[in-house]
Parts: sequence; structure tokens; C-alpha cells
Amino acid sequence: MVEETMELRVERLVLEYAQAVPKVRPLEAGLSLQNDLAIESLSLVSLALRLGDEFGVNVVDMGLELGAIKTFGDLLEVARTLKQQSTVGAGERT
Repeated sequence: MVEETMELRVERLVLEYAQAVPKVRPLEAGLSLQNDLAIESLSLVSLALRLGDEFGVNVVDMGLELGAIKTFGDLLEVARTLKQQSTVGAGERT
């Protein structure tokens, strides 16, 4: 089984929440989560929490500013931060 890349994990989650789904893959970084993908603000919070679960990180404890996440690219940056935090956290547990 091929391991899913971080970008594909984020895209998979975004597509679960998107009300408008573009045909082009991979999703472009500049896509607006609200305008292009029709993800409502409450759904964005749920998406961010699920993303944290994917990486084993508590998003609430990290104090991320979810209001600053406007595009798919912004969400990818958050995912990179979460992935990095999960790696750091894993190192601290060993």
C-alpha cells in the first residue's frame, strides 16, 4: 500500500467538506475555501480539528488562528505546522 502524502491527506479532507468540488487535481493552493470550495466557517473549524487528528496534534492546544485560513494553500501551511509539531511531539515522548 502506498502511503498518502501530506498534501493528498489535506486534499482528501477538504473534499469531504467542500460543497463545490473542482474537477482539477491536485487542488490549487490559491483556491478560496469559502468562495471556490463553499466550505462554511463552522465546517472549517471541524476540518481543522480533523486535520489535527490526522497528525495526532490537538489544534486547540496549539492556539492556531483559524480565521486566517482562507485558501487551500493556507490549510496546507497549517498541515505542515501540524506535521512538524507531531514529529516534535513524537520525539519528546521517546
